[in-house]
Amino acid sequence: MPNILVLDDDPDMRALMQRHLTGAGYEVTLAESANAASETIAARRPDLIIADVNMPEVSGVEFVSKLRDHARSDGIPVIYLTGMEQTSELAVKTVGFPLLAKPVVQRELLALVKRQLPSAPRK
Repeated sequence: MPNILVLDDDPDMRALMQRHLTGAGYEVTLAESANAASETIAARRPDLIIADVNMPEVSGVEFVSKLRDHARSDGIPVIYLTGMEQTSELAVKTVGFPLLAKPVVQRELLALVKRQLPSAPRK
């Protein structure tokens, strides 16, 4: 079963993402900060990372950029989440990774996950 790491500082968003993803058959690990996500990745490499762009201290984009410097985490597929309405500027920063707008629509989330994980479970 693919393991998905969800990085978001909003506990309600983490709970919603966990509900959507576990309901679709995925194993989900939650992190409220870049530090917590780094510790999680050090313990177990996820199959996919879903990261909020707008995070305190370290943004999701900065976090993913730093991950690319480490062999253990390089190459992990990423989906970015954003509550921002102006996504054209973000598209430049997140080039190569899908960007999902909040509020998250379950079918859109699961479609993106399936595209990022070819061996995704089907329900």
